[in-house]
Amino acid sequence: MASALGETIAQLQLVQKGGPFQVVQVPKPSVNPDEVLIRQVFVGLNGLDWKQRDSGMFVPRWPHVLGVEGAGVIEAIGSDVKDLQLGDEVAAWEVGMVNGDEWGGAYQEYLVMPARWVAKMPSNVSLEQAASLPICYATAICAIHSLGLDLPIPGPLGKSGSSYTPTSILILGGSSSIGANAIQLLRLVYPSVPIFATSSPKNQAQVLSLGATQVFDYHKPGLVSSVKAASPKAAGVDMIIDCLGAGASQTDICDSFDPAGSKKYAAILCGITVPVPEDVTHIEIDGMVLLELDGGEHVIPALTDLLERGKYQVPLPVRIVGQYLSAIPDVMDQVKTVSGTKLVVQL
Repeated sequence: MASALGETIAQLQLVQKGGPFQVVQVPKPSVNPDEVLIRQVFVGLNGLDWKQRDSGMFVPRWPHVLGVEGAGVIEAIGSDVKDLQLGDEVAAWEVGMVNGDEWGGAYQEYLVMPARWVAKMPSNVSLEQAASLPICYATAICAIHSLGLDLPIPGPLGKSGSSYTPTSILILGGSSSIGANAIQLLRLVYPSVPIFATSSPKNQAQVLSLGATQVFDYHKPGLVSSVKAASPKAAGVDMIIDCLGAGASQTDICDSFDPAGSKKYAAILCGITVPVPEDVTHIEIDGMVLLELDGGEHVIPALTDLLERGKYQVPLPVRIVGQYLSAIPDVMDQVKTVSGTKLVVQL
């Protein structure tokens, strides 16, 4: 990744573990043949951002540029890129620097991205909405794939090779961004399968609109018995996707499994240990695995078709909580308490 001679861009750098941050000028990057240069307009805020800040995890060296998703406009295109054009409005899965690569890192004015992790946005999706999409969509894809289920995307990830159809699925954290993505993805492939979800009452209408069969208030006692009663033949659910580490506090949630079902529990890695019984298959999910999955390069570009054809809606309402890079350190902790809303910063 060479630099455009004489030009500089602003970049928000985390100087060391725990901070501080600083906005610095760095050389404007130029693209390799398989890459595009994106002028960032919005950055999505994520739980991974503050966790990296506080723990230094996935940081190969300091200073470091945080941020894993954003949206903007393509300003340069590598010679091998065929499906994207100058001026396209795009969303991007900007996880490269988390993986020790030179591309990605959302907290900057311009960034270089391999074209395979970039999706052109249709006219019915605003850039602020686009910035809310990539990371939790990709993580939901990985969770569903880990259960051995099909996905509504082209390529080898779309077909699991299994003829197994789940009898029912429970999403813990249905109003989280990952949960909201998972419900839609599952509903597209399994239109008749009961998809249950947990949520606070204020977000239940939104979760139902995404395709959930029934939504349960996780605050109410008797959650397990309510889920089992709603499941086919009141036998219990076949699979669980835990988006928030909910099983750590709802320790009896595995009692909602159908004893004769697959009893697969896919837990998104979030720094919380979720204990499960020995007879339950516990699968830990990290969205970064998409970088190594066969067919993973189809996942982000598939967003274009899903959104354009109306098969998929932006999972959560989006709220702008800051302006420009310098605002990010003061607002990034807001993701710890927000529910049913995706937070973005405008650059």
